Amino acid sequence: RVCTHILPFFLDLQLSYGLHPRLDFIVDLRFALQQDPVRYGVHEFALAPGVRYWLDQGVALKFYATGQAIYDYVDYSHVSKSDFALRNADGIMYDAIRNVGFFFQVGWTMGFARWYRLEVDAGLGVQVRFP
Repeated sequence: RVCTHILPFFLDLQLSYGLHPRLDFIVDLRFALQQDPVRYGVHEFALAPGVRYWLDQGVALKFYATGQAIYDYVDYSHVSKSDFALRNADGIMYDAIRNVGFFFQVGWTMGFARWYRLEVDAGLGVQVRFP
């Protein structure tokens, strides 16, 4: 049986640490802003550590790609509470000033532990960097 529906709106908070000028260690915390009506009205929460690779460095307009492993813990009552998934997001960022950048990204998530899922999302965001 195939179930298709719109992914509920969510907010990602991301912490990152620059390991190299082109490589960051990242951890996303995903909080669903809406209930998921198809999946019994629950709010998703997920933890997603991974890496971000910058294709360009030292320029105002730069491209990036991420690779993440997701741990999703939501109580659906009739299936396993834990799900594991892989995530990729590709984006473009414009640094308005040294410590502030604006970005647009498109991502996909593929889960396979609780049930097979494929989710596609797009987002806008602001990155604030502290030296």
